[in-house]
Amino acid sequence: MTQQKFTSEETATAITVGAAQRPGTDSEESEKAGPGSVCADGYDVQHRGPEVSAAVVDGAGHHLDTVRYSTTVPTTITQLGMVVGGVAALTTAGRMAEAYSHVPHASAVYANAAPGRPTAVHWIGDCRAYGWRDGGGLTQWSTDQTMGQWLRVNGGVPAEIAAGHDNWSRLGLRQASATTCRQVEIPEDTPLVLLCSDGISDQVDQEVAEELCRKHRDSPQALADALVAAATQDEDGYRDDATVVILLRHTN
Repeated sequence: MTQQKFTSEETATAITVGAAQRPGTDSEESEKAGPGSVCADGYDVQHRGPEVSAAVVDGAGHHLDTVRYSTTVPTTITQLGMVVGGVAALTTAGRMAEAYSHVPHASAVYANAAPGRPTAVHWIGDCRAYGWRDGGGLTQWSTDQTMGQWLRVNGGVPAEIAAGHDNWSRLGLRQASATTCRQVEIPEDTPLVLLCSDGISDQVDQEVAEELCRKHRDSPQALADALVAAATQDEDGYRDDATVVILLRHTN
């Protein structure tokens, strides 16, 4: 793939990035490694001139093989994605899961943003991509690949039964292929793109997230920090790993 050339008019549109993360409830594995030191989410951001690639990966559980995989594979996704595209990047990252004795399950979302074109998003599993703009609110652009979502579309079951299966991810990076990865383009006029693990989407209310987007619309790092801080414990006292990457498109 030939590197894209940008005109002076296009490069006047800058894309800035913010990212934040915090580990969730301590697990047996985190206790072995030390309090608060284990997080099974990972993220990476890659820059090439004005072009930006970003990825968030969310591993299931806190087995140390899952932690290592989820925190190292995002760089594979962002660098390959920059060169060969999101599907190939996610598929290659998925093959790397076979390098472990305990084969990890992980969801991932990848975005590529550049001046003069929409933000391309690819994902597998239940990591999410959102877009926010004044007057339009916060829109979820990805669709969770969970059993709960499958039941909503195909199962003909009551909503409460479907909701009870939302934590069951039907697909992950290990199953990534041209037919299982999903993709969407977020319009160029959407200034904020949010990539997040379910520790954000499950534990930060939509209303709260929209208010934080309005408040920090011009500061992606402040927005990322605020979203992570807003991810609280659920009714059972469980707090998931929480990770978010924010891409802000604006004109200098």
